[in-house]
Amino acid sequence: MMESLRNFLTGPRLFIVIAACALPFVFLGTSSLGSTFQTSFGSINGENISEADMQAASNITIQKFKNIYGDDFDFNELDEAIQLDAIKQELISQKVLLSEARSLGFINQDTIKQAKKSIIRNPAFQVDGVFDEGVYGAQVNAAGYTKDSYIDMMTDIMASELYRIALASSTFVTETEVKELAQILEQSVDINFIKLDSEILKQQIENSEEEIKDYYDSNQILFYSEEERSFKYLVLKPEDYKNSVIIPEGYVESAYNDYLSRTNERTEIRFSHIMIEKANYDSPEEAFQRITKVADELSNGASFEEMVMVYSDDIVSKDSGGDLEYFDADIFPEEFGIALDDISVNEVSSIVELEETFHILKMTEFNEAEVMSIEEMQDGIIDNLVSSESLALMNDEYDLIDEMIFSKETIESIGESLSKPIIEVTGKKETNFNFSIDDSRVKDFIFSPDSEIAAPVVINLDDSIIVISLTSIKEPTLQDYKDVSGEANKLLSESKTIEKKNLLVAELDTAKAENTLQSFFEAYNFITEESFVEVKRYSSLLPQEVIQEVFKIAPGNSITVDSRSGDVYIVDLINVNKPSSESIDMLYDQYNNFSEERVSSSISSVINQEIFESAKVNLNNLVF
Repeated sequence: MMESLRNFLTGPRLFIVIAACALPFVFLGTSSLGSTFQTSFGSINGENISEADMQAASNITIQKFKNIYGDDFDFNELDEAIQLDAIKQELISQKVLLSEARSLGFINQDTIKQAKKSIIRNPAFQVDGVFDEGVYGAQVNAAGYTKDSYIDMMTDIMASELYRIALASSTFVTETEVKELAQILEQSVDINFIKLDSEILKQQIENSEEEIKDYYDSNQILFYSEEERSFKYLVLKPEDYKNSVIIPEGYVESAYNDYLSRTNERTEIRFSHIMIEKANYDSPEEAFQRITKVADELSNGASFEEMVMVYSDDIVSKDSGGDLEYFDADIFPEEFGIALDDISVNEVSSIVELEETFHILKMTEFNEAEVMSIEEMQDGIIDNLVSSESLALMNDEYDLIDEMIFSKETIESIGESLSKPIIEVTGKKETNFNFSIDDSRVKDFIFSPDSEIAAPVVINLDDSIIVISLTSIKEPTLQDYKDVSGEANKLLSESKTIEKKNLLVAELDTAKAENTLQSFFEAYNFITEESFVEVKRYSSLLPQEVIQEVFKIAPGNSITVDSRSGDVYIVDLINVNKPSSESIDMLYDQYNNFSEERVSSSISSVINQEIFESAKVNLNNLVF
């Protein structure tokens, strides 16, 4: 089963999900998730919703939005209802998939091993490229997990995504469907169009002082100053606790011995195998006879790679000579490790029996790790301990601060208790907020309508902890005309531009009907006429929003489109050009790949919709 499982545990989708969970957890930073997390948030399809599930769903949702819109996307800028709905859908999707995956046996020793493997290979838990259990423990504990519960969470997510991928992978597209799609997307159009350039029009508009003042008086709501907020804060960093870390006697020697043990484990052994699956035979005895025959042929000089192609039941590694890459004791069965200990490079093992399979192994590489001396390692060992313990001590302070805030203590008393200086910041505006700590959760608290003066909060920023308390809120006030006359002039020009455009479009329609357009082109330098031929659907000759509308009408018709830039296009569709069969044949492979991705995406959408609609949701302690 492990071999077939590995076939599914590949591809960008699973990587994205697992990578998201391995990141430090990002909370929404506002009141989005209601009050303090509680033990249970209800259930979905019988699967309990825990605090850890809420954390994971929040983080995965944020990461998915970033994968779509880029790393700079701020999830907290979305409407709160949209945030909550996205997290709810992620919860439902994960839990329904998990319940199905559990019922089908996807949660087993193989997925647990794969989860452990992903943790070991995660750079967040490594020191100098090597997995460090102390760092792993500190990181997951800071996120509210134990070592085992984090493995359980990773296993559940892997099993769920494995089930989803299995459902979505059974897709095919016919040749006719591919060519029909290509016929549509390769069409081109011949067009005549009139363009009204909004920017040039606006530059020609002049406003009198009286008009600007009247606009200011009639639209005062537009000229209020922005709300300003002032606050105090203090910051805790792991470096603050380095001097408090005590190096236990004998720690360096013990850590060095652990390093030696890990170094031995880091010796890279690459190996291949021939697998006989017992289930493929009438009895285990018959399967054993088969593997024995393979062993006999190998001992008589047969090529291992040829035996893989002829006999192996592992369809995943068969085409690569049975290659299983590098041995890892946390991934592969103990029996494999014992067998590999008895052979050298290019030698084959005796028969290895597992519960469901027989194997013969071949060692293909042996790369022994270089061992450093204790003198070379000492500084690094101490630095790693100080770093992990400093982080743990800082996180201990988080709980203390949380209790002090719960007891209604002020930021001044918190700072005094921690012997930390308090920094005051005044007059910050939301639109151009610039602060030394660049984290959306900080900004969200400062400008949240729910934040109160002299009511501090503590935010764990993973690499630091910040305590913030609002000190004042300066409400918006109407700005003097002389201070905003330039802005009023600009807004008035924009308003006049829109009015003028609407009038001109109506006049252009009349002029087209009366065949008097030439007079417009002579009178207005911001109105032009052009003709394009063979414009494709995704051409850059015109704004995409204009081209997409043109492809919706029939030849002989006209359409008026406002582009996002404010320009207006009046387009006459002259002709639709269909691609030749020869050109479609040349593009077939390209469109075939596109069609398969499109169908797979559509099936995934259907799966997600059915999951959401059929889920038995019982959420409590959480308001959606």
